[in-house]
Amino acid sequence: MIKDKKLAKNFIWNTIGSTLASFSSVFLLIMITRMNGIEEAGVFTITFATASIFYIIAVYSGRNCQITDIKGEITNKEYIVSRIITCLIMAILVFFYVIIKDYDTHKKAVLIFLCIWKGLEAFNDVLYGTMQKNGELYKVGISLILRTMLGMVSFFIVNKLTHNLVYATIALCISSIITIIGYDFLQIRKILLPQERIEKKHIMHIYQKEFFLFINAFFTMYILNASKYAIENYLTEDIQAVFGIILMPASILPLFAQFIVAPLINQLTDLYKDGNIKQMKHIKRKSISFIIGFGMVAIILGYTIGIPVLNFIYNVDLTPYRLDLAILLFAYIFYAMGYVETILLTIYRKMKEQFFVYVVSSLMIFALSYGLINKIGVRGASLACAITMITYCALLTIISHYQTKKNQKIRRRKNVNIV
Repeated sequence: MIKDKKLAKNFIWNTIGSTLASFSSVFLLIMITRMNGIEEAGVFTITFATASIFYIIAVYSGRNCQITDIKGEITNKEYIVSRIITCLIMAILVFFYVIIKDYDTHKKAVLIFLCIWKGLEAFNDVLYGTMQKNGELYKVGISLILRTMLGMVSFFIVNKLTHNLVYATIALCISSIITIIGYDFLQIRKILLPQERIEKKHIMHIYQKEFFLFINAFFTMYILNASKYAIENYLTEDIQAVFGIILMPASILPLFAQFIVAPLINQLTDLYKDGNIKQMKHIKRKSISFIIGFGMVAIILGYTIGIPVLNFIYNVDLTPYRLDLAILLFAYIFYAMGYVETILLTIYRKMKEQFFVYVVSSLMIFALSYGLINKIGVRGASLACAITMITYCALLTIISHYQTKKNQKIRRRKNVNIV
């Protein structure tokens, strides 16, 4: 009974916190569009996209290695030190990127402080991993709620008073530091043991073990933002903001997929260990059916009432982009289905096969974005995204299907040998 209550507590707080944090970029874009104007919203869209890519470098593979290290071969302090190193590497890369990139001072400043904010988020993640591994996932949820609410409120107040995006992003950074010092460090101090060692070979082991997870995550983030870079080259800041706005509803679909599949990962892993491939296929089909059903409803709602709702929320006329919103929603159904396949392939430990898919998809969206956006604008960005996501999903499905059949054959052979 006590264990069930703790599981429920962890689930509820973490779900609330994760959901709130996932929509923080939406809240920020709404505030900026209404308070600072469409061009500043365009500046935020592209700088946030860039900061998100740098975030992948800082967070490396996230909590995966940390929370699955059941044997405790690597200490919490070693995970924290490894994350500090990747955050420092991110900072160095941001420094050179800002020098090389042909941005004005204002845009560079916004990018720098958004990168600091995302870097702090990456550092937060390793602290969250320590809490989660200690069975205190609810504290992660509480921290996410505090971080997001304090960040949104401080951003709103500073932006309202100054109408300056740079000052508002500085407020975001300060709010994150306050949360880390005022809450996270206090929780971590109760968990970290004085005798925990820090060894270089263990830190290197983290980087080696999770390398393909990191690379795949990096390519994923590029695929999701490639069209924005092409828009930056060929179109204006206001069009950048428009694309960012109509892309936001589509991003809900992979989030929906995560909510469906994430609670099932442990079950799928156990089924794979037991060789119950048939049940794994059943769960996969059921998950994909939910995603398709939810996606079709999203397309209908997006095409009929989506644009009027977005017009009201952002105070921008998006009427000419009704079809583009529907295309993006359609595209992200395939991205969400692809997410399910990546979970299975990760359980099968087929990281290199996923890497192949990410490389092909990255090259495809790069070529399509720069080829189509220059000719047909936002419609080109939408079509480039749709074609790439369909290909991405198809390749993952083919590989996953092949690996599943292969595992089934291996299981049958084992059963025959046992008999």
